[in-house]
Amino acid sequence: MMNHEMQQVLSNPSAQRAARPALVDTYAQFPIEPVSGNGATLLTRDGREYWDFYGGHAVALLGHSHAGVTRAVTEQMAKLTFYSNVVPLEIRARAAERLCRFAGADLNSVFFCNSGAEANENALKLAIQQTGRKRIAVLEGGWHGRTLLALSATTEEKLRAPFSDLLVDSVRLRPNQLNDVDKLDAGIAAIIVEPILSIAGIVELSAEFLQALRRRSNQTGTYLIYDEIQTGAGRLGRPYVAGAFNVAPDMSTSAKGLANGMPIGAVLMNERVASRVKAGDLGSTFGGGPVVCAALLAVLDTIERDSLCEHAARLGDAMHQELVVGPVERVLGRGCLIGLRTRGPAKAVQQKLLDAGFVTGTSADSNVLRLMPPINTPPEAVLLLRNALCAIQ
Repeated sequence: MMNHEMQQVLSNPSAQRAARPALVDTYAQFPIEPVSGNGATLLTRDGREYWDFYGGHAVALLGHSHAGVTRAVTEQMAKLTFYSNVVPLEIRARAAERLCRFAGADLNSVFFCNSGAEANENALKLAIQQTGRKRIAVLEGGWHGRTLLALSATTEEKLRAPFSDLLVDSVRLRPNQLNDVDKLDAGIAAIIVEPILSIAGIVELSAEFLQALRRRSNQTGTYLIYDEIQTGAGRLGRPYVAGAFNVAPDMSTSAKGLANGMPIGAVLMNERVASRVKAGDLGSTFGGGPVVCAALLAVLDTIERDSLCEHAARLGDAMHQELVVGPVERVLGRGCLIGLRTRGPAKAVQQKLLDAGFVTGTSADSNVLRLMPPINTPPEAVLLLRNALCAIQ
């Protein structure tokens, strides 16, 4: 069990601030302090080991301290730690080619940046610049980041309110509501969607809805952007959702686990978009640096060598089969992006699982617990999680 002092810090933001006075408050923090990690487990300062079904918010794609990624990063740092995009780098070009080949769906060019928000910001900028239109379309419950265009596409009002005069006008569609697709008109630059709305509570978009968005976008000249910050890089049991259901977006954004913890963002784009990008339209000092490209290449090597897309799919199947127990009434999502719909508040279940040695996440839906484990998590971890859920009254 966690000690009383940790409990107080978790429930009291001012206590969190007092504990680390030089840090600006961001998130309410878990009452654990990891000091090391190994695969899908974390070791905390007080000597406890936890199964990490949160993955640092879906970032630890291959788990913690992955040997292959660590080796690739260390070797690259010993050769060349950094140089910006003002010079060509073979490793950057190789990483771009490899990522485009992995993603498929005619996404044949990539712009590297540093985060998911930055990737979404630049994808939306390109759509507005290339179409000459000033409006975007988004989904209710969508979350795309805190920079201004990304925030324009995010529907959480408490985040939007202080900046409302600065945000781009957006049209909102309800997820999976085919009648809403006609809201896309010739004045809209782009529609940006998460194939699975994660923060909203693991809301999966149907094939019919995605196909309807593609057809309508073709009719109106609107760019279709997939935000695959969480759904990409093999997490759902396939490289990306782009290309599934015979739907290819114009752009797909990627980040989170793409470099297994190294800061990275990427805007993958088709020829329609890439052919209109001129030198100076995009820029990022740190984007596509040699160390992060080494990490990206190691991640893709590992996914393909160890068949981790298939492993992620099997883990998802196992979670669907095993986890409707205890307080859980339904399992949502696929692969290693899973929601557990609980009978009572998910926050209470999260707390009890933490006590039992499992780190999990919540969502904007107060009855959905989110699981975003590394995609190479061993199957026995799912059975151990099942046992922990069974013990919750």
